[in-house]
Amino acid sequence: MHIEELIYDPKKRCDVAHKLPFAGFNPGTYKTKEAAAKGFYEALKQFAVSYGQSESEVALFDPDRSEKAGTGRCWRVIWEGGPFEWAIAMSWQVRGPWGYTEPYYSFDLCFVD
Repeated sequence: MHIEELIYDPKKRCDVAHKLPFAGFNPGTYKTKEAAAKGFYEALKQFAVSYGQSESEVALFDPDRSEKAGTGRCWRVIWEGGPFEWAIAMSWQVRGPWGYTEPYYSFDLCFVD
């Protein structure tokens, strides 16, 4: 599993996607959306620290809080300070017996079934 980060390549004169290893989370081991979202949240906090940020940059919203925020009723993991559009590529990788993920914006994952 990996998070993509776009980095400008002066030789190519464009952004190039680099894959950053993302460990500590296996979506297939969880049985519920809640458990998967909480497991992903914990792993993403550790990744944020290794990326040079604090754990507080990553947030977990339960379905009630997501609904109040106007982004639908689901478990949501948010990292606005992460690499550009990290959640889009990650959404294809995070799925299991509990369901799958979809980005609402490009910096959050909604755990759905």
